[in-house]
Amino acid sequence: MKQSEQLYSQNKIAEILGISRGTFSKWLKENSVSPKQQKGQRKLYDETVIEQYKQSKKTSGSKDSKRLTTVELLQDNLKEKQLEEIDYLKQQLKEKDAQIKAKDETISEFGLKFAKLADQAQQLNLVDKPQIVHKEGDFESESVVTRTGKQPVRKHWWKF
Repeated sequence: MKQSEQLYSQNKIAEILGISRGTFSKWLKENSVSPKQQKGQRKLYDETVIEQYKQSKKTSGSKDSKRLTTVELLQDNLKEKQLEEIDYLKQQLKEKDAQIKAKDETISEFGLKFAKLADQAQQLNLVDKPQIVHKEGDFESESVVTRTGKQPVRKHWWKF
């Protein structure tokens, strides 16, 4: 005896595959699958259509994996560019640190020179000021000696 082939409607095949009828109809059109038999408006397909659909999705799944590898390649490329940019920025940071160190050394040198000049200015200022000399035994009377060596006449407050 001959086993009869099982024929299924689009709705039944979509239900077996776990997809919507619209998705299955689109797949039928894309793959140019014709019905095995037609009863009025109803199109019937044999069991091989189910296997064809599963096989086509497995191969299209490999296309998705190719897409993933393309995405992965793009991500790897982006990572490489970011790493290059990080290296470039690190190099710039090192250069800026070297420049800052050089400026700090220059400022330190100027600070030392300024301190030396300030000390010299103070010494010159002290030389220009009159010196107060106390006579021996007489602390109340002071005489002022200027650079010219002359002593100005000073009057005390009680001698006015």
